[in-house]
Amino acid sequence: MNDSLDTGKRRLRIGVLDNDPCALECIVAILRQLSGTDICTADIWSYSRPTQAIQECRFGQHTDVVIIDMALNGLTGAQVAAEIRKISPGTGIIGITSYTPDAYRQSLAEAGAQALLDKSSLRTTLADAITAAAAGRHYPQDDMFPDVSTSADAPNPAGIHLTAAEQRILALSMGHLTSRQIADELGVSVDTVFSHRRNIKRKLAVNEWHEVIERCRTLHIL
Repeated sequence: MNDSLDTGKRRLRIGVLDNDPCALECIVAILRQLSGTDICTADIWSYSRPTQAIQECRFGQHTDVVIIDMALNGLTGAQVAAEIRKISPGTGIIGITSYTPDAYRQSLAEAGAQALLDKSSLRTTLADAITAAAAGRHYPQDDMFPDVSTSADAPNPAGIHLTAAEQRILALSMGHLTSRQIADELGVSVDTVFSHRRNIKRKLAVNEWHEVIERCRTLHIL
């Protein structure tokens, strides 16, 4: 199901996965109301089956943020998040749950998500979480979701610290995308991509970008 909206503000494509039809309808309704905020929901897609959401991220237009219920039939929300992270590194991921969030924090953190929200508070938290996730940041920037922040910015086996944004830039670069293509994929400027690339080169102590790719493959980074 797709809903096209255009409020003249920031254009985002947002997906929702929830196997509860009532919850799905409610979340979509909340997203429509965000037209009065700094977020412009240019396109909303919503599905009740994990396979549909994964296929949308794999073959559809780029999705900026996916909102995933943690309790799904057959798969966990974290499993779906991990699959989406693999096929679409530039997509922000927000987990939602009606149960105790602590039960899902670690698995969702390991899947590379940016936020975990309580469904009962979506009307007050969802807008800020979407803004952060679309930019590759975590929400909130405090101890409410520490495992995700720690996981995304933790050193890899080579001992090199890469932020979530740097990991996305690197993953897309290893897929042979140009700086312009990466910028378009992530919805940022080319200058931002260059800035992240400079930081990555500094952290890996190399001067050329092809050396970054070679070293990352040698050290099995990403």
